[in-house]
Amino acid sequence: MSKPLKGFITYAHKDTLAKAELITRLDVMQQQNKLVTWHDAEMIGGDKWREEIFKHLADSDILLYLVSAASLASKNCNKELAEAVSSDIRIIPIILEDCDWQHHQLSDFQAFPDKGKPINEWQPESKGWQNVVAGIRKTVEEIQTSVQKGSLPEWIFQQGNFLLMLGQTDKAIEAYSHTIQLNPDNADAYHNRGVAYNIKSEYDLAIADFSKAIEINSDHAEAYNNRGIAYGKEGEYDLAIADFSKAIEINSDHAEAYNNRGNVHKEKGKFARAIEDYNTAIDLQPDFAEAYSNRGAAYREIGEYPRAIEDYNTAIDLQPDCAEAYSNRGNVHKEKGKFARAIEDYNTAIDLQPDFAGAYSNRGVAYNSKGHFDLAIKDLNTSIQLNPQDCHAYYNRGITYGKKNEINPAIKDYTKAIDLNPNYIEAYYSRGSAYREKGDLERAIKDLTKTIELNPDYAAAYNNRGGTYIVKGEVDKAIVDFNRAIDLDPNYAIAYNNRGVAYHLKEEYGSAIADFTRAI
Repeated sequence: MSKPLKGFITYAHKDTLAKAELITRLDVMQQQNKLVTWHDAEMIGGDKWREEIFKHLADSDILLYLVSAASLASKNCNKELAEAVSSDIRIIPIILEDCDWQHHQLSDFQAFPDKGKPINEWQPESKGWQNVVAGIRKTVEEIQTSVQKGSLPEWIFQQGNFLLMLGQTDKAIEAYSHTIQLNPDNADAYHNRGVAYNIKSEYDLAIADFSKAIEINSDHAEAYNNRGIAYGKEGEYDLAIADFSKAIEINSDHAEAYNNRGNVHKEKGKFARAIEDYNTAIDLQPDFAEAYSNRGAAYREIGEYPRAIEDYNTAIDLQPDCAEAYSNRGNVHKEKGKFARAIEDYNTAIDLQPDFAGAYSNRGVAYNSKGHFDLAIKDLNTSIQLNPQDCHAYYNRGITYGKKNEINPAIKDYTKAIDLNPNYIEAYYSRGSAYREKGDLERAIKDLTKTIELNPDYAAAYNNRGGTYIVKGEVDKAIVDFNRAIDLDPNYAIAYNNRGVAYHLKEEYGSAIADFTRAI
């Protein structure tokens, strides 16, 4: 004989008679060893009532929620419901009376009697109760059959999806892990657990799960797409692009994959290719607000501000609560020196999404540009607290510390940015400049050399390394660097001036005068 399932009855004390009726109606199922129930009236004197209730709830298979206006308003009933949702417990709402349950979290679950017709509207009510019992019996048999046939993992998997939708990421991971334990070949369980890890910024774990999903199902386009997102977050841009391209190969209509690949091209500075991908994403999905917002960001990078603003406005029209679009539009205003308007847009983005780390970071940069360094650091602190993996927030805070002449905190932030993204060109450049200002010339040269290695066309890096060589007394090396900076930017006045200094030190006065003249 199979082991009976355990049912936990949640009810408002106003509905005590209905609870008693339910227990009576379920008595046959208890005799058949199918279902045993528990409710708070079974507690004995001296029991710690809250602890006892949640102990029994955690040990239950089914929550039988007696739905009335009183139970919907009950904090205890709703706490028990929340605990059941978090604990892989099947939830069955039983509608006692006409109330606002369809606008409650309970509306996500199949309710009894059929079609949610309240028991007090059945004539006689016994027919309503019997309809409830039939539904509970069917559910119990489904669960028992699932356990016997091994299909229980699918139910737990769906529970994980529901928990993820509710934002209970850790509980969702537990559900997916349980599913995988029961069925190690469930590619979707690995994939969805990877999505949960992505949300938690645990990208290595996410990549491992997406890779396992792909190993099980080589045509899993979403696994490639989401693994690409994780690689992008870790700065592995080529791997990210390869994954997005594979997702597109599997599903040529995958607008999100085009959008995501565009994002990585944008991060790599390949703005024309990024715009091509955003165009395709928009062609495939004309109401794709995020793609308009991202294309606007690419237009901003190449100085096409009117097109950028137009795209942001379209994104906002399509999705008025699109915080990303407001933040990005703020970036255009910031680039144009309109810091007050930029801050207004960042404020709106933060109002719409109070945990929007990027908007805090961008507002911090705007405050920095206005010379409000303490406000900038406050915003960047918030951004880092919300998203500790954002290398740009650390970099921008480092820039702000540098402007305050707090060199050591600046170097610490640049170092953290580099730890998060080992290919972060600007962070190497800024840290090298900070080391030079601090007098640590060897480290300065090492960082500026790394900058040049990552971007051989970085004129300012050659100029700064040349300046560092002058301080070290290595004038010939300095001139080589200044020559390269000028080759890359023939109008680079500071490089001409610095090369003039180097020639002066070598007592080549004619060349020095020529360079000083060109600098002027």
